[in-house]
Amino acid sequence: MAHLDLTLLGGFGARVDARALVFPSRKARALLAYLAVPPGRAHSRDKLAALLWGDTAEPQARNSLRQCLFGIRRTLVAHRVRALVVDGESVALDHATVRVDVAAFDRLVSEGSRASLSRARALYHGPFLDGLTLREPGFEDWLMSERRTLSDRAVEALGRLIDRHVEAGAVDRAIQTGLDLVALDPLSEPAHRTVMRLHATLGRRGAALRQYQACADVLRRELGIEPDAATQGLYRKILRQASSPSSLLRWSTKLIGLP
Repeated sequence: MAHLDLTLLGGFGARVDARALVFPSRKARALLAYLAVPPGRAHSRDKLAALLWGDTAEPQARNSLRQCLFGIRRTLVAHRVRALVVDGESVALDHATVRVDVAAFDRLVSEGSRASLSRARALYHGPFLDGLTLREPGFEDWLMSERRTLSDRAVEALGRLIDRHVEAGAVDRAIQTGLDLVALDPLSEPAHRTVMRLHATLGRRGAALRQYQACADVLRRELGIEPDAATQGLYRKILRQASSPSSLLRWSTKLIGLP
């Protein structure tokens, strides 16, 4: 049986057996994404019509939904995938036929091993449905909520992965993961401090100090502020002493602001 693979992290993508599917309508892509988080959950036609055509009269909105579903089904059937389940007034995606990167990402983060967190990191290509916007308040509210939740989940995953790398003695890999964390949230001083400490434990004092400068530069440019007392204190500490694992490296997730 053919499967529909949906990628929603970093932008919308759809494939069947490695063949890309094209859904030219933004609302078709939005509807598929909404049905896919998670697949198998049924939604009423009225709810979907209001979500994606909230500024039109109900009969017109339902007709637009009907046409959108028809277009999606036609594309899927052309690729021999029967993933869309329409049962009277409810619409869903068949969870046995659809694979979604968001679900895989969440499962891997929950597993929490070094290997699973590394795979989760590889799956997170960017913000949820990056580049997909609609002038529909209901959909935009949902999109922003999902985007924040998944971004927070990515920060959690990277923080835990740093811990796992350090526990395994793979400090270089921990540094790279820390840099990924900084890229995800450049204004996070705890993330910058983590990278500074990790560099210092390997005796890379210059790299640690350059990370401080990168932190200070982005804070001044984006927020017009200086690094906080904790970041400045770590900077001065690295200036004063050679790297020492006991004094400069603490691999608690508290370093990057996680609970």
